[in-house]
Amino acid sequence: MNLLRTNAKLAKAGPDNYLVAGLALAPHGLSGHQVCPASTVGCRAACNLWFSGQRVVPAARQRAIRDTQWLAEDRRGFLAQLHHDIAQHARRADRALLRPMVRLNVGSDLDWREVIERWPEVQFYDYTKVLSRFRAYLDGKLPPNYALTFSASERSHPATLASFLRRGGNVAAVFAVDYYPACGRIGPLPRSVRYWGAEWPVIDADKHDIRLPSVDGRGVVCGLRLKGTNAAKARGRATGFAAPC
Repeated sequence: MNLLRTNAKLAKAGPDNYLVAGLALAPHGLSGHQVCPASTVGCRAACNLWFSGQRVVPAARQRAIRDTQWLAEDRRGFLAQLHHDIAQHARRADRALLRPMVRLNVGSDLDWREVIERWPEVQFYDYTKVLSRFRAYLDGKLPPNYALTFSASERSHPATLASFLRRGGNVAAVFAVDYYPACGRIGPLPRSVRYWGAEWPVIDADKHDIRLPSVDGRGVVCGLRLKGTNAAKARGRATGFAAPC
């Protein structure tokens, strides 16, 4: 049973030739096991990984819950399968003359350093809300094949976000902008956002999921449009998780 899979967002082609796969666990505590230690009321209420795309399908939700419970109850067996999947993904990328790329926290926010260090030839990336982990990344204390983007929420202090951006880190922010690609309604993101007295450029992070400084640049805000069911979007706006435009 493979743990690494792809989805519509991961499959979006970026500017570089990567083959992307991800591990989609059930977010925060929905499986009975907490996998998002820094989650907030807003991100839980409007969770993109639970209220949009494949995750609204019961079978996909059940699979994510099952995988998360496997990790909690049989970590050794889970990691053995995960390493097998990474090896398989790397071989597939090599055959296709592509670069293997893996996102281990599609729906979680766990520390995967023990896995990442075993695969220096694979590029890993994630979003995180864990302040200490992102600071370690900025300090160069994480594996060189691991790129992190800080995920802002309604609890993020503008001074903290500005400090990350000044150091060349990137910050992902969700904006209350229309996103209905099936009918061609994709609202524009702001060109910049102001944090702690300074303006920071916003890039469109919905174009693809490859979050690398070599692709996005450094010191930029990765703008994401609010997604999900109408009820989830309403919760995202009400909690302040999605910034108004």
